[in-house]
Amino acid sequence: MIRRISAMFIAAASLFTAGVAMAAPAQAAYCTPDNACLYSDSDFTGYKRDDYNSRHNWEGITYPGSPNIPLYAGENFIFNVSSLDNWDVDTRISVYRAPYHMGPCFKIANYGSVTNFAYITLSGGQNANDVMGSHLFGNNCSGIVYDS
Repeated sequence: MIRRISAMFIAAASLFTAGVAMAAPAQAAYCTPDNACLYSDSDFTGYKRDDYNSRHNWEGITYPGSPNIPLYAGENFIFNVSSLDNWDVDTRISVYRAPYHMGPCFKIANYGSVTNFAYITLSGGQNANDVMGSHLFGNNCSGIVYDS
């Protein structure tokens, strides 16, 4: 955590000292720097969770402002996470099929995003849309790195 925070401050100080304004990444919606933004719909739409922490079970985490809708509520539930925006400049995010960082997985590049989990096929051949259950900041997953 300290590494992520200090890297952000060093990068910001370097850019501002050089007179260069920091631009937001190419993603469509705003997310807090160093956080992951998880969306219930593709293209960064629907319910949104702006989150700094790794989450071992999306069933116990809800979208703020929603009527207690969890990030995962069973396979193919319409409000399960469908897109993810990684605003961490130096850390990938591993996204797992099952809770507790288990099962087939894929990674999202640092400062990268996936606009639609439906475009991702997991190692078992299953589509990643509306079935993923946890995420972890780090390069822990052996799956493919994506950045749409």
